[in-house]
Amino acid sequence: MTDTAVNAQSQLKPLSAIVSNSKVWVAVIAVATVCFYLSGPLGPDVSWLITVSERILAGQTLYVDILEPNPPVAGYLYMLPVWLAQLLGVPPEPLVIAYTVAAGLLSSGVTVWLVRRYTLLKRAELLWPMAFLLIGSAWGEDFAQREHFVTMAALPLFVAIALRAQGTRPQLWHWILAGMCGGFILAVKPHFASAILLPVLYAALRRRSLRPLVGAPELWLAGSLFVAFLAMIWFFFPGFAANILPAAAPTYVLDRRDMIVLLSQPFVMFFLVLLAASIAGYRHNIGANPLLGTIFFGAIGFAIAFFAQGRGYIYQMMPAITLIGLFFVMSFAENADGRRRTVETAMATLCALVLAGIPLLNDLYAWKVRAPLYAAIEPYGPNLKIVNILPDLTAGSPLHRMVHGTLVNSPPGLLMTMSVLRLRMERQPTGEWAAAIDAVENGERTRLRQDMQKQPPDIIVTSATSYDWFDWAKQDPQIAAMVAGYEDFAVVPYQGYDIRLLRRAGLKPIR
Repeated sequence: MTDTAVNAQSQLKPLSAIVSNSKVWVAVIAVATVCFYLSGPLGPDVSWLITVSERILAGQTLYVDILEPNPPVAGYLYMLPVWLAQLLGVPPEPLVIAYTVAAGLLSSGVTVWLVRRYTLLKRAELLWPMAFLLIGSAWGEDFAQREHFVTMAALPLFVAIALRAQGTRPQLWHWILAGMCGGFILAVKPHFASAILLPVLYAALRRRSLRPLVGAPELWLAGSLFVAFLAMIWFFFPGFAANILPAAAPTYVLDRRDMIVLLSQPFVMFFLVLLAASIAGYRHNIGANPLLGTIFFGAIGFAIAFFAQGRGYIYQMMPAITLIGLFFVMSFAENADGRRRTVETAMATLCALVLAGIPLLNDLYAWKVRAPLYAAIEPYGPNLKIVNILPDLTAGSPLHRMVHGTLVNSPPGLLMTMSVLRLRMERQPTGEWAAAIDAVENGERTRLRQDMQKQPPDIIVTSATSYDWFDWAKQDPQIAAMVAGYEDFAVVPYQGYDIRLLRRAGLKPIR
């Protein structure tokens, strides 16, 4: 070999070491994630919940002044970055993005350290970039959603369950961490118990013992934390039982999509395709590898939770999609050996990038579709008071944040009344149930009037096609009198229907 060839080879070694270093790829993914989500608005639910945190910090009371229909974890999940943003005098969105990325790095990093320590995977060096890409980064519009944090929290818990499945006892700090993660998962939504129960049943079946079910302290800790959380709601958030449950129980909870409708959703079919490919190609890994088997059944558990909720929202299916995607790509990589190792690793990486890219492309599409709504209101300047007379959460959030305005509504939108209308059409309620949902509808209209009286809106966002929500609101005589002087100034095509925008008398564009 010539001196030139030797020198070239020696120069390539550091480059090869960098390329093969998982920490480098994790850092690249983290930077790319921050840059991507800084380039557009966060999703509707996250934008609304950031507003909830701001209102709590301003002295408003959750479930009294703020009608958020979910348990308190939702209202407080972003409290730290929102508080820091107010302290620093900066918008909260960049800090929420950094907060979410940091959670993803911590969750996947701890998981990889444990996997290496206990040799749960042959290709553990690939797990960190793969897990961080699919579970920590590639959520698109659902980035930083509650389900996003739940999926990140599931990773350390799944490692503990996998250790139990092979007869290994997790260390004290690990089972405490796993139990805290399990408690958090249950506190976000009790439906997610299925995502814990199925992996535990898998572990018990693999061990041919009930010990993983009854003897694991992390499960007892998770259950105890959940019970403590329920007690906390009862004592510290009485408004949840007084104001939210009576309205949600006869309407929102019962407003469920049919199974055929749920199964026909593209993202559900996408999950089913990944599930079928995983079973067809890598079913041997389910029984042979305790970690991959745990992840597989965790994905199915989250899918069951999606169907149990019956709402049909994509973010509720994202944990199942990301976990079955992780199972698929890591199974792909685990099966590679010898001369095929490099090629199989490259194919697994490409597959992960494709799976990650789909939600990001959907997010770009959502930004494009919603941009005309923001553009129609931005000429009127900042500090506008905006009322959302629609059940569509996206029409109020992140709209008011994008135009630096204030959302007048106590709830995110007319969610309960939308459920009332669906239930009347699909089930035709009678008797006490009909009276109950009538009361919910009238109560939501009354609350809308009270919100508009407290903060007279500059801009009204309502519908121009489909159901006439503006006419629905004006069935209250006081609302009808308040909006009599408002004038239409734009109709904006928006996600399958047209939005009608009205402005108060005298409001003119400032640019």
